[in-house]
Formats: sequence, C-alpha cells, structure tokens
Amino acid sequence: MKKIKTYIARLVCAFKNRVFCNIAEGTHAGRITRVAKAEIPTSNLLVMAFGGGIKIAGATDRPIGVCSDCGEEGDVLDVVLPGSAESSIICIANGAVAEGDLLYSADGGKVSASVSPNCHKVGIALSSTSAGGVVEVDPQGFGMKAYEILACGLHTWEGGASTTDSLTISGIKENDCAFAVLAQAGGSETKVKAEVNPENSEVVFTLDANGSNGSTLINWMVVRNS
Repeated sequence: MKKIKTYIARLVCAFKNRVFCNIAEGTHAGRITRVAKAEIPTSNLLVMAFGGGIKIAGATDRPIGVCSDCGEEGDVLDVVLPGSAESSIICIANGAVAEGDLLYSADGGKVSASVSPNCHKVGIALSSTSAGGVVEVDPQGFGMKAYEILACGLHTWEGGASTTDSLTISGIKENDCAFAVLAQAGGSETKVKAEVNPENSEVVFTLDANGSNGSTLINWMVVRNS
C-alpha cells in the first residue's frame, strides 16, 4: 500500500508540475519536469542535464537546478531552476554551513562552504546547518565557475637589477590569488612567484635572481573567488 501511495503521489506531482510549470510552449516558470536517468534517492540534490533527462551532479559537473523530488530511474521529477527562481531553494550540505557562507557544488549533489577544483557556485546560505542537514540558499550566480579571472597579461620587468618588481591593478582585494610564470629570462633568473598587495593595489613579483629591464618577461594572472 505504501508503494502504491508513493506512486500515486509521484503521478500527481508530475501532472501538477507539467500543468503549472510549463506556462507556454517552450518556456518554464522557475521549474521544469525531467526524467531521472538514474536513481535520485533523496530530494534537494543538485542535478545536471544528462541524456535528455537528469542525474545527480558531481562536484565538477555544471548543475542545471535542484531536484525537489526523489525517485527511481525513469521517474518524472520536478527540478527548480535557480537562474529563474522566484524564491530561495533548499539544498543538502556535505559539511557545516554558516549563515552568509558562499556555497559551491560538492560530491553527491550536495553543497559545500569550501571551494574545490572545478566546482560551481550555488549561492549564499540563508541559514546554518551541520553536515547532512538542509540549508536555505539564495541562488546568486548559480552554475557559475567558483573562480573568475580578474586580470591577466604579460609583464615586462621594470625593477632594474633587483629580484622584485610590481604591477598596479586597480580594485585588487586581499583574497584575490595571483599566479605567475617566467616567460623569458633576462639573466640567470629561473623562477618567479606573485603575491597580492591590496594596500597598494598591486601584484608583487619576486625572482630567484636579479631581473633585467625590458628583457625579463612574466606571464601573470589574478583570479577572484566569485
């Protein structure tokens, strides 16, 4: 009897979503219905487009939305589209989350307050929770890469016969990350590192040997947690 009730509930949910989510041919009002291409064991997980339907999104998969339903392979499920959402969304945390945290995609369709390589932004936490708990999320920037390139370029050494030189970048912040590689040596230098100095709005380059004006060339990039 429980299985019959669950099946009927899913049919009603699917019918309701098809009628009210699809407000015009080819358009959807904040949510959409899609066929599960693999089991989705619990609701409020991030899902990705897959084979004409959906499946749970991994930490590095670009999510299309949050599945507000659960079901087996072949079930028609409801997916919230945060990019056009008229409300906040509910997600499941893979670790502790504090109100105001930036949240990112994590393994198993969950969200994390920590950035991992190639993850995507989900939004901002509107509540706090512990690992495995539900968290209310304002889906700001949903689906965007966690990091964005703030600035990049080729720097020609102007620091003279010294191991340090700097480049002014307007608006640089303390949490921005700077990277650099030596594109051309002007002398015996072989390595370079880059550090952000927000007080002077600059990136500081440090070589392992003296640079040469006009000859030492450095490829650099500054990225920002979006």
